[in-house]
Amino acid sequence: MRKGYSLTELLIVIIILPLVLLSLNEVFKTLMRDIPRSSQVLQKNISLQNLLKQIHKDIDRANGLPESFARYRSNDKQLLIELAEGTICYQLENGEALRGRLTDKPQGEMEETILWSVPDAEIEWQLWKKDGSGYAVEIRTHIKHKLRRTYQKKMANSHVYFVGALGKALK
Repeated sequence: MRKGYSLTELLIVIIILPLVLLSLNEVFKTLMRDIPRSSQVLQKNISLQNLLKQIHKDIDRANGLPESFARYRSNDKQLLIELAEGTICYQLENGEALRGRLTDKPQGEMEETILWSVPDAEIEWQLWKKDGSGYAVEIRTHIKHKLRRTYQKKMANSHVYFVGALGKALK
């Protein structure tokens, strides 16, 4: 018996090996493209979750959800939260969320601001009211992710936060 490979065995390996490598190449290309994209979506979601934690913390300590304060009004781009130490305003604009404490000055200036960058995030809030006063906020969020010329909703969530004592009583 001689050692070595026959010509048929070598030809089979030469034909099959490139096919296997070609299919593995597509898998690696997909992984190298999708892993950074998924990481970006995850980072945006973490920033969005940090914003929601702060809103939840403020609403848990809230005395109420006023309709307006100075020149600010609660709407789809602004959320007002009345705390014992003052009124807090959340504003959404151009992929950023701003939290500031409103002063009692006539212009209603903001102090102690915090800024979250939430690009590609869709945030919608809706006040729940009873007898003209707000008692809860429903917040719907998702991340817009572009994939092959279309946008997909990623990390979609809906949260309801109840004001102060009402929220504690429901727990």
